[in-house]
Amino acid sequence: MAQDGDLLKQFEVFLANRMEEYYPDVRDAFAKLLDTDFPDSIKGLHIEVFLDDPAFSFRLFSKGKNEVWVNEPEPVKELNDTVDRLWPIVTEDELDQYTIWEDDPKWGRQVALEQPLDKLNVSRIVFPWLKKIVSETKRDFSHPITASIHDITLPKEL
Repeated sequence: MAQDGDLLKQFEVFLANRMEEYYPDVRDAFAKLLDTDFPDSIKGLHIEVFLDDPAFSFRLFSKGKNEVWVNEPEPVKELNDTVDRLWPIVTEDELDQYTIWEDDPKWGRQVALEQPLDKLNVSRIVFPWLKKIVSETKRDFSHPITASIHDITLPKEL
């Protein structure tokens, strides 16, 4: 079990370093987004974080008059396109280095016994990163910007 904790800590360090590498591009995409003149119908922005293999991803949505979260106007689509070009933040091969493997005698191959994401507190790592990006880029954007982890946490204002 000590190995489990060591691998998790090593993965957290690896992910934190990777997030720092991605930080300038993500921050610049948010700065460009928030420099845009949004239509008056926009009431806020929401970042939905998804727990994906091999780590996490996120999408931005805007809230319009009808209280529905959508992938528009164009600046929101552009930010999501930028994220799509950058991701994945961790590749499968990189994740495999932090996965606990077990030999499966029935199938004669290794199977993943446990992955770092199984125990990783993503909100503790991702929310501060997003909050820092938003605080550096929000400027005069007067509407709330929230974030949540899909199907796990409620929206939290950044």
